[in-house]
Amino acid sequence: MYTDFHFYIDFNWEDCIQKSPDVYFQELFQLVELAYQHKAAIFYSSKHLKEFRDFLEIDIDENFSASVGNMLDVILENAEKTQNVFYSFEVCFANENTSLHHINNVLSCIEIHDKIAVISLSNNIESFLSVKSNLEYNRIKCKKINFSNDIIEWISTAEPRIFNSSRKHGENGIGNQKGQSVLRCSKDEAQQYLNKAVPCFSEREDNLFYYDNKHNTFIIFYYEGNNPQKQWHGFHLDLKDWDKIPNFIHKYFQKSTLK
Repeated sequence: MYTDFHFYIDFNWEDCIQKSPDVYFQELFQLVELAYQHKAAIFYSSKHLKEFRDFLEIDIDENFSASVGNMLDVILENAEKTQNVFYSFEVCFANENTSLHHINNVLSCIEIHDKIAVISLSNNIESFLSVKSNLEYNRIKCKKINFSNDIIEWISTAEPRIFNSSRKHGENGIGNQKGQSVLRCSKDEAQQYLNKAVPCFSEREDNLFYYDNKHNTFIIFYYEGNNPQKQWHGFHLDLKDWDKIPNFIHKYFQKSTLK
C-alpha cells in the first residue's frame, strides 16, 4: 500500500556506544519494525553498515547467536542493500559566508524519490545536497524519523486518511444496526484516531488500529478500497474480541492480550 515511501536506515556507531548496543538495537528495531508493518521500501547502505561494524568491532558471522548479531539480522531481514555512494553536503547558508559540510552517513547513498525518510536515533538533517559529479547534483529533502510517532505522522500526512461514517456502526455508542459493532466516539474523534492509527499489514492487509483511552478499548478501521477518496470506516471492539487484534498491535500500544 505504501510502496512509494522510501526509508533508509542510519547506523550510527556513536549512538550505539552512548546507549549501549542492546538499547541501541532495540530502539532502532522498534522504528524499523513499524516501517516494515507499512510494507514500505526500506534500504541500508552496505558501505556504512561495514563502517558501523568496523567501529564497533562486531563480527556478525561469529556473533550470529548473540543478541546484537540476531537483532541486526532481524533489522535487515526485509531491507534492500544499496551500493550507491555519492557525495552529500549539508548547506549552511549565510550569504557570502555560506559553507558546505560533508556528510558521511546513509544520506550519501540516497537516490531521488518523492517520499524519503531516514530512520535514525539522532539524525536531524532534512535537506542536503547530493553530488554525483560536477554536472549532476540535486537538493534532496527527507523526513527525519527519530520516534515511532514520526512514522505515523509522516505517512498519514503524505497519504491523508479520510474517515467515513457508516450507518451500520452508528456514532457515539448509538445508532448501530442490530448485531453490528458500534462506534463509541464521534466521527470527528474517529478521524483524529484514524490519523494516529497503526497498521499490521503483515497480518491484516486493509486494517488500521488505535487504542482509544477514553473508552478503554481498541478501534479498528477498514480500508474501503483503492479509490481517490482513500476512505476508512471503523468501530470499537469489545474486550472479548481483543483476540482478533494482531500481537504487534497489542505490543505497540502496550495492552495485554489477556482478558
